[in-house]
Amino acid sequence: MNKTADIRRASVVDAATPVFLRYGFGRTTMADIAKASGLTRPTLYLTFPDKESVFQAVVETMVETKLAEVRAGTAEFPTLAGKLLYACNAWAADGYDLVQAHPDARDMFDLGFKSVCAGYQAFEDLIGDLLRNALERSPLELSTPALARSIVYALKGFKDIATDSADLRALIATHIAVVSTALQER
Repeated sequence: MNKTADIRRASVVDAATPVFLRYGFGRTTMADIAKASGLTRPTLYLTFPDKESVFQAVVETMVETKLAEVRAGTAEFPTLAGKLLYACNAWAADGYDLVQAHPDARDMFDLGFKSVCAGYQAFEDLIGDLLRNALERSPLELSTPALARSIVYALKGFKDIATDSADLRALIATHIAVVSTALQER
């Protein structure tokens, strides 16, 4: 891809993000994305072949941005508990707040989309990186990927049952306290 095409692609992703947040995947059209991007539909189709491709690029960009934020933020915490709590709140609670503000943004977290699944896997890998050293030193006989997966999908369940953002953050804090305590060397 040439530089102009890369710039146009990034511009479309930036413009399409609020459209998908507002209308979700199902109600968003290529015409909506073209209008938000300031492009004609034919020019949009030269950049992305279909709505699924735009959605995938939007999700991938959102995930990359969030993971960079989480990596930078976790560096500020000296303890595993602090790192995990920050990471889980940034991923799950911030996502929950986004859906509360934009109900159709729920599609951004729908595991029926491959790009969303890839995002969850990337976050799971990040959690695994945080857990690895502590788990190797702990008496627990768990694999790092298994524990990371259980944490990530517990967060998804917590989002489903939380009554509000404060409730979700309390559920996350309880879960991280239990995990962190279990990982302490004895």
